[in-house]
This record gives sequence, C-alpha cells and structure tokens, in this order.
Amino acid sequence: MSKHNTVSALAFRSLQRSGPLPVWLLLRMRKRWLRGVIAASLLVGSGAEVYPLDITGYSAAVNDRFSSGFPTAPVANTDASFIGLPYDWSGVGWSTTTAASSSYQGFGFLSPQHYLVAAHYGGSATIRLALSNGSVVEGSQQSVANLGYGPKVNGTTPDLSLGTLTAPIEGLGSMARYGVLDLFPTSASTNYSVYNAQSLLAYGRSTTTNGSPRVGAATVLSAQLLDPADANSVSILTARSGSPSVQLVVGDSGSPLLQGWTNPNGGAELTVLGLNSAIVTDQGTGISYNAMSLLAVPGAMANANALMNPDGFALRVTGNPSSTWQGGPGGPTANDLSRSANWSGGLPADLYSSFDADTATSLTPEVDVATSLRGLFFLSTASAGDGFTFSGANALTIGRGGVVNYDADRQTFSAPITLGASQYWDVGAGGVTAAAIATGGNLLEVAGTGTAILSGDVSGTGGVALSGTRLEMTGTSTYTGGTWVHAGTLAVDGSIASSSGVTVNAGGILAGSGTVSSISGSGSVGPGQSPGILTAPSASPSGGLDFSFEFTQTGSPTWGSATASGNDVLRLTDASTPFASSLTSGNAIDIYLDVGSLTLGDTFRGGFFTDRDVDFIATIENAQFSYYLQSATGSVTYNNISYDPYAGPLTFDWSTVSETAGFAGGAETGFVSQFVAVPEPATWVLIVAAGGSVVAASVVRHRRRQV
Repeated sequence: MSKHNTVSALAFRSLQRSGPLPVWLLLRMRKRWLRGVIAASLLVGSGAEVYPLDITGYSAAVNDRFSSGFPTAPVANTDASFIGLPYDWSGVGWSTTTAASSSYQGFGFLSPQHYLVAAHYGGSATIRLALSNGSVVEGSQQSVANLGYGPKVNGTTPDLSLGTLTAPIEGLGSMARYGVLDLFPTSASTNYSVYNAQSLLAYGRSTTTNGSPRVGAATVLSAQLLDPADANSVSILTARSGSPSVQLVVGDSGSPLLQGWTNPNGGAELTVLGLNSAIVTDQGTGISYNAMSLLAVPGAMANANALMNPDGFALRVTGNPSSTWQGGPGGPTANDLSRSANWSGGLPADLYSSFDADTATSLTPEVDVATSLRGLFFLSTASAGDGFTFSGANALTIGRGGVVNYDADRQTFSAPITLGASQYWDVGAGGVTAAAIATGGNLLEVAGTGTAILSGDVSGTGGVALSGTRLEMTGTSTYTGGTWVHAGTLAVDGSIASSSGVTVNAGGILAGSGTVSSISGSGSVGPGQSPGILTAPSASPSGGLDFSFEFTQTGSPTWGSATASGNDVLRLTDASTPFASSLTSGNAIDIYLDVGSLTLGDTFRGGFFTDRDVDFIATIENAQFSYYLQSATGSVTYNNISYDPYAGPLTFDWSTVSETAGFAGGAETGFVSQFVAVPEPATWVLIVAAGGSVVAASVVRHRRRQV
C-alpha cells in the first residue's frame, strides 16, 4: 500500500475505537467473507488529516480536474496530459459545504435535476456545477431516494441513491447529460460480467478542502453480487494496487464512477456506471478492493426512471450497436427491417443498432413485422438529403436506448412506434419526425439542436418532455401523462388537451395555435407561430409564468383563424377559474407591436380571452408590462421580427371588455383584454369647450399600466 493508504487506515482504526459510527461493513461472498470499510462517511475529528483519492502515479497535470479556482471560480485543467481532457465534465457537481468530513463531495448528474448519491454519505443542501459556457451555477437539494441497489454499507440500506434538486439547473445546452453505459446482451440480462475488464475513470476528492477533485484510471476486476443472497447487491470491484489503479479513501463516497466511451459516431463521451461506495477486504487473502455501486442494472435503471419521470426527465441510456442496417440488393425483401440478411451483423433484436447512409443500399426500411430495437443511432454523413424513412403498418418498439441522430438530415418514422421504456431522444441538428407513438406508460424526453415533429397521436398514460430546441406537436394526441418544457419551444398546433398538465420551466416556451391542458411553471407562454390563438383550460401564474403577445392589427383578433389571428390570444376556457391566482410583479407580460407606428387612440384587443364572462382586469393588472415597437434595426427579435423597446411618448390604458368571439369551433361570449394608446400621465392637452374657450385638462387614466 502507498503511504497515504497506510495512514488513512490507521486514522480509521482510531475512529473505530473512539466512536459509535458503523465503520465496518460485513459482506458475504459465495466462498469467503469480506470486511468493508466505508470510504467517505467518517467524520474526521478536529486536527485529523483527510487524504485524497490515491492515484497510482498521481500528478496535478494528469489527474486534477481544475487547474485553479476551485470551488467558487474553477478553471478547467487544459493540460495536454490531463486524463479527462477529451470529455465534458460539466455534469459532475460538488457539495458547497466546508465541513472537512464531506469536503466538496462529487455528484454525477443524470439530468439537470437528478444526480447520484451514496446512501451512507447523503447528499448536500447545495450543489454547485461548472457549466461548459464558463458559468458556475448552484441548485438546492429537495430530496434523496434510494434506488434499492448496491452494497448495504450501513448494514441495512443499499447504497445507490438518487438526489433531486428543487428545480432543474438552467442552461441545459451547457451541461453534460451523462448516459448510462448499457452493455447487456438482452435488455433483461443480469450477466454483470459484461463489465469485467472495462476501463474506468474514478472521481474523488483532493487532499485539501479547496483542492481540485481528482480523476484516476482503473479497471473493472469483477462486476458481481457482493452477497449472493442479495440479488440487488450489484457492485464493481477494482484493485487498490497496480497500474492503473486508484484507492478510495475518506471523502470519496458518492462521487461518480465514469467510463470514457467512444460513441458510434466516433465522438468522445463520458458515461456513468455508478458511484463510489466502500472498501472491502477479503479476509482469506487480506487483499482490499474498491467497491462501487453499479447503476447499469436493469432494475436500478428502471427505478431511476420511476423517480425522474414525475419531474419530466428520462434516464439517458446508451450502448454499442451490434449491427448496422444495410438493406438488400433488391427484390421484395430489400427493405424488410426484420430480415437478418439486411443487417451487417444480423438482426439486432432487442439490441442497439446503427444506420449509416454512406453504406446502406436502402434508406427506406420497412417495419414488415413487429420489431424491437433497444436503441437507434443515425451516423453523420457528408451528403445532404440522405435521411432514413421508416414505413410500414407494424409497430417498431424502441427500448431504453431511444434515438440519437448524429446526422444533419431528418430521420422520419411513418411506421407506428411503441416505447418499450422511458427514454431520451437526441434528434441532433437534423431532427426527427415521428407519427403515432404509443407511450406504454413511459416518458419520451426529446433533446437536440434541431426540430422534432410528432405528427400523429401520442397515446397511452405516458408523457412528453422537451429538453432541446424545438418540438412541434401537430396531431391530436390522447396521452394522459404530463407535458414538460424544460428548454426550447414546444409548439402545439394540434391537441394535447388530454395531458394531465403542461409545466413550462424557466428557459422554456409554450407556443402554437392548438389546444393544450392547464399551464403552469416559471417559463413563458407565447401563442401562435406568428399571431395565433392558443387554447387551454387555465393558467397558474404563481410559479412566475410569463406571457408574450404579438399584435399586428388594431381592434379585435381574427377570431375564426387560430393560425392567423392578427393578434395573439391565450384563450382560457375554464368557466370558473381561468386563472389559478392573480398575476404579480413576478409575472412579465411582453407586448410586441408589429404596426410600424403608434397613434394616439389606437386600440388593441387580444392577449387574454376568458370564456368566463367576467371582468378580469384585477387578475392581470399587477403584472410587469413591457412594450416593443417594430423596427427594421431593432435590438430585440421576436418571431423573426425586429423590435425596439418602446418608451413613449404614449402609454397604454388596460381594461377587459366583453366580446362575442367567433372562434372556428363556435362563437363564445367572454371577456378579452384591451389596451389603448394614450398620452403619458404628465401630458396636458388642450380641449375646446362648448362655448369656444380653450381650457387645459388632465387625461384620466383608468387601470393604467405604464411602460
């Protein structure tokens, strides 16, 4: 053992004599007993030294994640020799506590709101991350829930747990979304030995409270059950000596166990396998091993999804494709997806598959019989216009690996899709179009820089979430689960009225001219694509929901044309409570006047319309109003139109008025918000009296909201 490990063991034995902490873990293997030492939960006494992740051949240039500034203003280590240089580390956060016992423990994030936690060590009240855009952000822990897997470090509780923040970290595009590396030969397999000999990157603490976390190379000796009588005690064992190797010590528990992975498109990614849990000693040989809880277990992944899905996130799962689609040389079976000869490595039933337009003879695979693929990768090509189109009347079941589009071209599924598990789709820059999707009670989370289009019926009890740039839902969907907009724009031009609710998080936008369910959250609602009418039962502004409305004409909207209404409208149909609460200064209402110029007396109707035939001005009047006027050289862009902030000389009187709106689905009498361009409050105007004399009078403002 190295000097560091020897001293650490001595410090541990001293603590064992002086305190009641459960420091020894008895774990039984099939032929021998293992004695385990908790790697990080020990509360080191005053003056006691805490040792860092002990790495064979450690050097700061090779192993430190940051070169300086940790923990408040960390500067990434960009040395050419840094072992983690090819990878994005922005998804690994750290505790902000200064307690020596848990100094800056690490957390591997599975979504912007969920992260791995060691049950015996716990989470942290506040967690900090360094995003790839250079910003440092924090989140507050809401809860920690056990996943039911891993060694029972405290004797009764499996160690693998999931932490949840009170709200997602903002800036999704600047935060790595780590996938779980899934190497199993079937989706239900428990042959953990497939992880044996895999290269790892272990993450742990520094020697000092403010020292950079460290990354060290290791290799899986054995992935197995530590207790043969406990089917959930799945752990990875690694050596504590040799090269490469790391030695877990006090302060390392809970930090993620990662693997550098070359994705099917040739890119370098970090994937997560689990977390640091314990040190175990084989009493027969006296040899000690690092024991890490394995997340890449079918049951553990399913349990993680069960905890993440209610917040609108799906576990990202990835793997290595076993076959590449080729297509046949011709004839009636050339496009058959189920034909083994049409694949380079045979039919990848329940396996990962790749689609490469450069090598495929057919870009139009047909789902000739019901087929199941665990995940689909579309590889990038230099050519344009060579996306794949899946046809057929039979269902394509997509498993937990989801869809990843590395290509700049759109991939199209006209064949019906069934979700075999909750899953994450990265539609890339090219985008993905899918028709009917049966959720099967699962969540579909959509990410990527391109546009995803769901044109058919999304059905079942599952839900839909957007974590990318744009998702367009143009069909009439019947799914009853939730809808989330974490980032980007969800444009609903069809109907998702049966969804249990639409949550728009900060950074997300709800748009479109269709029908949605009740709206809540802290993001923004902007009806239409250009001016349009979006319909919902109600809106709950208490979370900080904002609204944007575009007006291109004076007077009333063109009520009968939801896609070209002239003025934006959010129609709220709940006849009793269209607004769950009144708007406050925490709710912004942005008004975009695409009219070129503004004249005294101009009257605009639109914005909010309630089927409830009652004046609702008191509900909206305390919002924060901002106005923008169309300008060819404007500094603000909304719906591809340039605007400048409007600061006078006119201001606006707001009210709500009764109106019978001739909607395409039938006329409805309700109340609509209205604002009129009037002089500034301090402006005096000359009024000609009936007798011909000129008098000065102030203009009365009724329920005015100033700029």
